[in-house]
Amino acid sequence: MSAPRPRVRRLPLPLAALAALALLAGCALPPAALRGGPFAPIDPAQAAQGVTATEPVRWGGIIAEVRPAQERTCFLVVSLPLDDAARPQKHADQPGARFLACAQGFFEPEVYAPERLLTVVGYVSGTSPEKVGSYAYAAPVVDAYAVYLWPRIPEYEREWGAWPYWGGAPGLWVWGGPGFGAWGPWPYPSPSYARPWMW
Repeated sequence: MSAPRPRVRRLPLPLAALAALALLAGCALPPAALRGGPFAPIDPAQAAQGVTATEPVRWGGIIAEVRPAQERTCFLVVSLPLDDAARPQKHADQPGARFLACAQGFFEPEVYAPERLLTVVGYVSGTSPEKVGSYAYAAPVVDAYAVYLWPRIPEYEREWGAWPYWGGAPGLWVWGGPGFGAWGPWPYPSPSYARPWMW
């Protein structure tokens, strides 16, 4: 007579999905080119005001303009806060100051185009006089040794921002992200900012 098999306790599907997503979120790492450090704890606005650092900075944001030259390419970037993977958070409430990132070599402007998300690592080497319309400002210049162009994101992520997120009709919550989802008819009202989300 064989010994009784131990009972395996399984999590309900929604809880299992939440646990898997939380584990993956906790393991988010920047791309290899953007790792290293320590990085200077200053942002472009502080650098524009003259704050200096001996360590490299890791900044990112939305490309506003691309300036290819014979030996290097410069990107005028509207800075955004970075998430744990060093990706600019496009859903941030307020963009930061602009900065100019310059890297050796030619970067195709049709690929490194305006509105794309970019993260760079390099050393602040000064400022550059810039203008937006008639508004003049000083943009910090980063001599970048690492330039990372983020892949274009699908429409649902542009609408919702970085996962995890909530959505659904009142009395039905949805929590998920790219490739993940968990739902259930729990009696919790959805937040006022939530919109229905369908797979």
